[in-house]
Amino acid sequence: MGANNHHWLVVALKRKTAQLRAKYRDFTFRYIVWFYLTYLLRYKADFQNLRITNYELRITNYMGIPLRVLLVEDSEDDALLMLRELQLGGYQVTFERIDTPTAMKTAIARQTWDIIICDYSMPAFSAPAALKQVKESGLDLPFIIVSGTIGEDTAVAAMKGGAHDYIIKGNLARLIPAIARELREAQVRRERKQAEEHIKASLQEKEVLLKEIHHRVKNNLQIVSSLLNLQAEYLKDNQALEVFKDCQNRIESMALIHEKLYQSQDLAKINFADYIQDLVTNLFYSYNVNSSDITLKMNVEEVFLAIDAAIPCGLIINELISNSLKHAFPQRKPGQICIEICSLEANFLRLTISDNGIGFAENFDFKATESLGLRLVKGLTHQLQGNINFISYNGVEYKIIFPNKEL
Repeated sequence: MGANNHHWLVVALKRKTAQLRAKYRDFTFRYIVWFYLTYLLRYKADFQNLRITNYELRITNYMGIPLRVLLVEDSEDDALLMLRELQLGGYQVTFERIDTPTAMKTAIARQTWDIIICDYSMPAFSAPAALKQVKESGLDLPFIIVSGTIGEDTAVAAMKGGAHDYIIKGNLARLIPAIARELREAQVRRERKQAEEHIKASLQEKEVLLKEIHHRVKNNLQIVSSLLNLQAEYLKDNQALEVFKDCQNRIESMALIHEKLYQSQDLAKINFADYIQDLVTNLFYSYNVNSSDITLKMNVEEVFLAIDAAIPCGLIINELISNSLKHAFPQRKPGQICIEICSLEANFLRLTISDNGIGFAENFDFKATESLGLRLVKGLTHQLQGNINFISYNGVEYKIIFPNKEL
């Protein structure tokens, strides 16, 4: 054994002997000193391979599992015993011993650690205070308390506070299995966190892609609408112009759905109340209707619809409001159009659209109608798995009940 290491070992032994003499007497004292000395001398050859400088231990001429240990301990002797256990357990240890809050803060910021081994109570520091620093740093490090006798309640409180295990210094045989277990669990937590971050990044990428898709669909629909508008300029037949206008409005109602979706935080569904307001405003503008002549009354709950329900529902509203604007009020006779959406039991919705216009003829058969718009309404209601009721009295009223399927 080298002269420096021999001197250090003698000093450590004398210090421990003095501590034991103050605590124990007679036979107990002699037995403990004999055990401690035997423990040191038994591994004398191994101590020749130890080099200790500035609280850092590097085990040379020995190939083990690298382990970076932040040792929160005020006793150099107890630190030596724990580090010896780590060597015997097959670890190649790099460590720093600290015993104050400032030193711990510096150590955490300066280096990456695999595990923290902490005494429970020290003159200037404690395990609960160390745990608090680890949490505040945002690190997920195994934290094992190795201390003298502590009460069961104290140990349980420490575990609830974030410690992963606690070991009595008189039973260091538990240290290596505890470290191996906590290192494995820490690795599992890291892998899970990496997987979650990867999934999150993948979802964000898909959200950006989906927004771009909705944006492009909306732009393409608007291009189709613009082409119809250009083509309509060459038409002289009023009936053909009406057909083109109806097609444009249907396309615009679908384009508006995609616009709302890519502007929404939730790409799967839209706030349908906002959508209806914008849709009806566009229809009033398209048919050049003055809102002072035909008023709009809306009573719409804040309902969120998925795209599979929003598009057919939007087309239904487009058809029925268009019919009212075109036919219910001849010569722009003053009147009112009402839209209502409310929730029913069993996750159903009821859409009601009505006007107080001239209504239909008494012999009008809604089920047998040849009107393209009303046939579309019936087909879209079927697509929603709903049913529709029609009343023509002092105007018209449509009630459509359909399920609002959860995503």
